[in-house]
Amino acid sequence: MPWLKMVDPSTVSGYVKEVFDGFVQRRGKVPSLSQVLANRPEVLRGRETLRNAVSDGATTLGLRREEMLNYFGSMMGQCTG
Repeated sequence: MPWLKMVDPSTVSGYVKEVFDGFVQRRGKVPSLSQVLANRPEVLRGRETLRNAVSDGATTLGLRREEMLNYFGSMMGQCTG
């Protein structure tokens, strides 16, 4: 049983719903981290602002390099799913 409460995507509204709908459209599901951060919408907003600024081709690195750096960072942090 997880000790962090995850917000059920079917119960959200407003900004959180917009974010969740975007994830479902792009990935087919809402990541667990975003479901946890949705407990504090202001934290989710900050995380999304950062993610949008450094991913999806938003930097001068280009999409391929961004993805490689994200992958490397995840591996170094032993992140899963």
